Amino acid sequence: MPHISVIVDDEPAIRRYIMSILDRENFQTVEAEDGTRGLQLVRELGETVELIVSDIQMPNGDGLTFARAVKQSFPAVPVILISGCAEPDGEFDGFIRKPFPPHALVQAVRNVRRHAPEPALAD
Repeated sequence: MPHISVIVDDEPAIRRYIMSILDRENFQTVEAEDGTRGLQLVRELGETVELIVSDIQMPNGDGLTFARAVKQSFPAVPVILISGCAEPDGEFDGFIRKPFPPHALVQAVRNVRRHAPEPALAD
């Protein structure tokens, strides 16, 4: 079963770039153009979301506000933030400065998946 990731960035070309990289890592991706729509998607998809990659600076729902809302409702979902200028504090799972080569995102994804908590087993 493919992994589901939510990609949030106001630039369609950046979303396509990230989606192509994550596709090679066996993620099924859904995309949103801002934090408001991204949060709607995460709430709709719920526990099936295994990764979020979000820009920090966007109109209509910035990435930090979005990421904090996700962490509040879904604390186990790793959030990797990306930005060409802003840098988050240390409360998120990863940060990549734009522009970035594909291997930088792949490494960040592998790092957060390696440190993700194990799912609870059903009794």
